[in-house]
Amino acid sequence: MRDISVLVVDDHTLFAEALQARLSCESGLRPVHVAFTADAARTYLAAHHPQVAVVDVTLGNDSGVDLARYVAETAPTTRVVMLTAVESVDAVVAVLRHGARAWLPKTVDGDHLVRVIRGVAEGEAWLSPSLLGQALPGLVARSTATQPDLLGRLTKREREVLQCMVDGLSRAEIAIRLHLSTNTVRTHTQNLLAKFEVHSTLESVAVALRHGLRASGH
Repeated sequence: MRDISVLVVDDHTLFAEALQARLSCESGLRPVHVAFTADAARTYLAAHHPQVAVVDVTLGNDSGVDLARYVAETAPTTRVVMLTAVESVDAVVAVLRHGARAWLPKTVDGDHLVRVIRGVAEGEAWLSPSLLGQALPGLVARSTATQPDLLGRLTKREREVLQCMVDGLSRAEIAIRLHLSTNTVRTHTQNLLAKFEVHSTLESVAVALRHGLRASGH
């Protein structure tokens, strides 16, 4: 399995260095680099293109939301995990719209953070059930008036993958349900994101709900 490169972006030096040390102990997570400012993060992102960036919402005078937007626009192969003490549904909705794949509190268990990082590197997304319930209305409310028949643009298989996503399945679970390889599921997921013009699986689910798709009850 290929190593996952990680960039930790946090202006709290002790926390960032402790997190770097913790993640560096995990096999397959390397290198783990730290940036203490948004400017340093942008420089590192441009030069090294890490697979995952773990970003705080508050970065001194800068915003982690703005950094997530920058990553989406200039480093689309880097997946963003927000790790923060901030509790703001508006910020959650904003970073998800800009392509962030996960939002976690800084109190999260280290093992869970590692699992989320590995999952995000594979194209999955994570949000706590309680936060997802609060954030989805904001995502669903995003206007889709200029694309009234998004679901109709999907192939039969893409529609099946989307249904599995709405049902809350992970990529591996989708592969099992549809008898596909995980690589094939990844391809269909990427096609979905492109057709919906969104950056994350969470936002694609929100668009699907907006257009009337509902959980199948499996």
